[in-house]
Amino acid sequence: MIKQKSILVVEDDRFLSDIYKRQLQAKGCSVAVGVNGMEGLALLEETKPDLILLDLIMPGMDGFDFLEAMRALPTHKKRRVIVLTNLGQESDKERCRALGVTSVLFKPVTPPEFHRAVQSVLGEHANHA
Repeated sequence: MIKQKSILVVEDDRFLSDIYKRQLQAKGCSVAVGVNGMEGLALLEETKPDLILLDLIMPGMDGFDFLEAMRALPTHKKRRVIVLTNLGQESDKERCRALGVTSVLFKPVTPPEFHRAVQSVLGEHANHA
């Protein structure tokens, strides 16, 4: 069950963030969107998301920098993150694991794949802060 969950989407591609937002809102989630890592960090305290959907390649502060900054904040060390990326190098996957990413999906992500990933995180960890 993912209704009433708060999700933060940090994605610079407005087309993709719009799709993610509409799909999640249709499932009953509240969704905030940041277009880069700096906006994402600013929205963290405001939204206290149950899940973050994160792109890695963004202007300004990229996804890796966002993860490092977020993990340095005591209240967000364990925050669940699904990375949605075009980066498929083993070193990128290793860096994601080292930064505590819950799951990595490679773009383009199909709607069923997207929903399965979100449901698996939010369904299994409904009480996780």
